[in-house]
Amino acid sequence: MADGIWILAAAVIAFAVTGLLGKWMVPFLHKINFGQTIREVGPKWHQKKNGTPTMGGFMFIIGIFVAAAASLVLFYRTSGQNPQDMNMQTKLVAGFLMALGFGGVGFIDDYIKVVKKRNLGLNEKQKLILQFLVAGAYLFSLYLSGGSSVTLIPFLGGVDLGVFYWVISLLGIVGMVNAVNFTDGIDGLNASVTFFASLIFMVIAGVLGASGMGILAAATAGGCLGFLIWNFNPAKVFMGDTGSLFLGGWFAHWAMA
Repeated sequence: MADGIWILAAAVIAFAVTGLLGKWMVPFLHKINFGQTIREVGPKWHQKKNGTPTMGGFMFIIGIFVAAAASLVLFYRTSGQNPQDMNMQTKLVAGFLMALGFGGVGFIDDYIKVVKKRNLGLNEKQKLILQFLVAGAYLFSLYLSGGSSVTLIPFLGGVDLGVFYWVISLLGIVGMVNAVNFTDGIDGLNASVTFFASLIFMVIAGVLGASGMGILAAATAGGCLGFLIWNFNPAKVFMGDTGSLFLGGWFAHWAMA
């Protein structure tokens, strides 16, 4: 019951912080002319969205961090529980840093699009190199903290994949991040999909008794809802690659946790 309170608190805090940030951030992004450039090759009706502020992902990144940090600290203090082991603590911290790293790659991409007026931003090679570096740093931190290369395979049980575990994980993380990035469209597409995906992770966390993961998922769901206030059609702000790559890294972290 106690963990349910903090799961709800994480969702409410993330929703409130993200939604309220929009009242300041949307006008600010307008003021500094951080507007999205819509490609002319797209549908003509998309052109009316030209100039809509991008990089709105900062709103839910901040909202998720504030909600998750506050709820996790209070949960562990009031429940008397502690994170399971050092590896889990490392995964939690390194996972958020990885998500921020991917968000940073997205920010560079958005910045080039908006400030340099290059609609395509980073090219594919540049983006992939940066993404592999971020994912590699995350996996290296897990390895240094004693992370195991044993994984559960249906019908086979625990199998030690050795070095192939890290190679597969590296490819899996970058693949998942880009899958989430490709899901992003206009007017709430990625935020709404991520909201429902977060609910699924909350159910999984409940089944596994992983309260910490449930709190993170709830914070993400709340942050997405708060962002949708400003992103529903007609969108007042887009999350940009800053937001979509962050969400991709965040989900990749959950999958490995």
